[in-house]
Amino acid sequence: MGTLSVVKRSRVIFLVVAMLSVLTGASNPTRAQQHADPARVLVLGDSVFNAFTHVDSAAELMNQRQTTIFATQGCQRLINEGCMDFAKLSALQQLRRHAGKFTDVVVIGTGYNDRLGPEFKAAVSAIMKEAEAQGVEVLWVTYRVAGNVKGKSRVLNSQLRRFDQRWESLHVADWDAHSKDTEGWFREDGVHLITQGAIGLAKLLNGELAPILERRDASPVVPSVP
Repeated sequence: MGTLSVVKRSRVIFLVVAMLSVLTGASNPTRAQQHADPARVLVLGDSVFNAFTHVDSAAELMNQRQTTIFATQGCQRLINEGCMDFAKLSALQQLRRHAGKFTDVVVIGTGYNDRLGPEFKAAVSAIMKEAEAQGVEVLWVTYRVAGNVKGKSRVLNSQLRRFDQRWESLHVADWDAHSKDTEGWFREDGVHLITQGAIGLAKLLNGELAPILERRDASPVVPSVP
């Protein structure tokens, strides 16, 4: 067999192998292969989480680990209009508005302006159902037990932990425990963040998001049925 024939044959074999590899990968893609354009994480929150809009280093810290969209707004509520006229969109409406713009996890930091009991339960259920419909998971952040929201936050956190046992795709990040005994993190009310507090929150979220995203990256994507 001539040298030219051997070269041609080798090229054909290489092309066949390459095509098979592409087809095999396309039949069972991982989530990591689908994250070229959309962000991976959506962060929703009220005036506490709104610190991400003015503490650039905290927002950058999150984006260095995973691409993140911040849709925070002072006075934001979970499923109702906010406590002030400028806060028209609820967290649920923001979640729906960003459908398709992120791929993996929505972080919920809203709730300080919401009511306890049945209203909070209904809000959690509505947000969880919307997240499941979008195929994303939820990382819900506990409320800081401090200042004039101490009693309210304690009850909300208790409710939230019960919900955590009901929804497989609901994860709880314990901000209240993480932020205890810290200095220079909060304004005088003990709840709203200054620079170091925003950075501390970003670090907590990065740590909690990492295992969720790693697990999703490793799992095959189930093709949607048209």
